[in-house]
Amino acid sequence: MNETVQSGPASRLLTQELETILQQAETLQPTLNMIQDNLNAPGFSDLLAQMLEARGLTPHQLSSLAMLSRSFTYQLCSGLRAPSRDIILRLSVVLELTLEETQRLLRAAQRGALYPRIRRDAVMIYCLSHRLHLYDTDELLTSCGELALL
Repeated sequence: MNETVQSGPASRLLTQELETILQQAETLQPTLNMIQDNLNAPGFSDLLAQMLEARGLTPHQLSSLAMLSRSFTYQLCSGLRAPSRDIILRLSVVLELTLEETQRLLRAAQRGALYPRIRRDAVMIYCLSHRLHLYDTDELLTSCGELALL
């Protein structure tokens, strides 16, 4: 087994990776402990809070940037509401998240990852990679015949 596999919040493993680790494990208990640590990775609201803090933003500022109501934004941040995939993508654009950070946020919310073979997802990957603003992202989505985020 590859000993460089990390566990913990910063390295939440994909299901396929967990399956591979289990298949290659020589003993079960240490592997189960590592998997349990990985399952304890932060949820959506905790991860969003970390990303806001890293960018020096408050939930109030996020609500303005993402054009969401303050109450809805606070419910997202406190874990009272589960975000849709499009809300997560909107937050990712306004927070200028990398593709990797966006995928982590989607995974934490148990939403489908961006997949480049899906046309709309490919446009979103382009927008995130080029750090397009929200209006520019919406404009590009609609010009490509895809549903806008707003």
